[in-house]
Amino acid sequence: MKITAVKTIGLRWECPVMSDAMSVCRARQALWIRIETDTEIYGVGEAFCYGSPLVIAKHIVEDQLAPAIIGEDPQNIELLWQKMYWRNVPNGRTGLVMGCISGIDIALWDILGKAAKMPVSRLLGAHSDRVPAYASGGFYAPGKDLDGLKKEIEGYLKKGYQDVKIKIGRNPEIAGNAVNYTASTEFAVSYDEDIRRIAATRELVGLRGRVAADINAAWPVEAVLNAVRDFRSAGLSWLEEPILFEDEEGLKQLRTELMEIALMGYETTQGCKNFARLLKENAMDIVQPDIGWGGGFSELRKIGLAAQGFSKPVSLHSFGSCIHFAASLQLAGSLPNTEAIESEENQNILKTGVLKTPFEHDEHMNFYVPQLPGLGIEIDWDAAEKIRVF
Repeated sequence: MKITAVKTIGLRWECPVMSDAMSVCRARQALWIRIETDTEIYGVGEAFCYGSPLVIAKHIVEDQLAPAIIGEDPQNIELLWQKMYWRNVPNGRTGLVMGCISGIDIALWDILGKAAKMPVSRLLGAHSDRVPAYASGGFYAPGKDLDGLKKEIEGYLKKGYQDVKIKIGRNPEIAGNAVNYTASTEFAVSYDEDIRRIAATRELVGLRGRVAADINAAWPVEAVLNAVRDFRSAGLSWLEEPILFEDEEGLKQLRTELMEIALMGYETTQGCKNFARLLKENAMDIVQPDIGWGGGFSELRKIGLAAQGFSKPVSLHSFGSCIHFAASLQLAGSLPNTEAIESEENQNILKTGVLKTPFEHDEHMNFYVPQLPGLGIEIDWDAAEKIRVF
């Protein structure tokens, strides 16, 4: 089998406006990668671009990375990963190039699974056929007050979720808050309002479930340290990416001060070596890589097992399209130390509107790992075409 073409598919859908600590989102987008072979088998992957213009990733994939793998056997995945990495070390060890390598890697594993007639989780060594999930939502939005947040959380609990994550940190009055350097401070709230949002979520979730809050690395470490007592009083269980992962000393300090509040991260970190360094520094309690950004199946499998070596659980970040979520489920189902997976509950046509068969789950919102070959999903290409931009 030989690779004959590497193509990109850009999708964009105007979504209801929502905001986290750092940004305002008015549209969802995804960069899909389709790898074709000299057989009827093709593979699909997703490069997670964190809001970057899709056309930049398109050229990285087609002009920079594709020449390294066209004509090669797609089943030699580790070899191809290393070729893409080392040919682009000067500009691609981290950042958008690594995100694009991740998307290609996912597509290669999809091909391997289809060729073997097995889901990727089994190729990796399946551990479980279902993955616990937490509801990921709680964004700021126009006209959304505390009552609006409560209504949202109640909906997640009715679905069967026990654990819930919300966004906090969009507080311009906090000195050094990154929101003051972004394009807009719309939908900002006070610090006290955010503490009330955590407390309200805890009241609804009760004592059985876990409450997580995500600051999207917007705060300086001093602000987080000053908030620890309030976080604890409000009933917070997990704190996700409160500061930039590069501040390793700050992260170690936070781990000590947070005590029973677990420090979760870091979705923006890439590569096994970077995660291994953070693990060695004991800079997190829950390891949270992103499969479309951190290196694809090939690299995240290594990260997951490295985390196991340090007795750390893994909770994959997943905030993309159906391809991203399917890949995350396949990997999570293969890891013995999977804690939970992020299940985005915002309206997202890229995740729910371009599949022939929706993702399945049990009454407690544990998602079944798709069992079709490869990623295990069937894309509705006609539906995808309606939101395709290239």
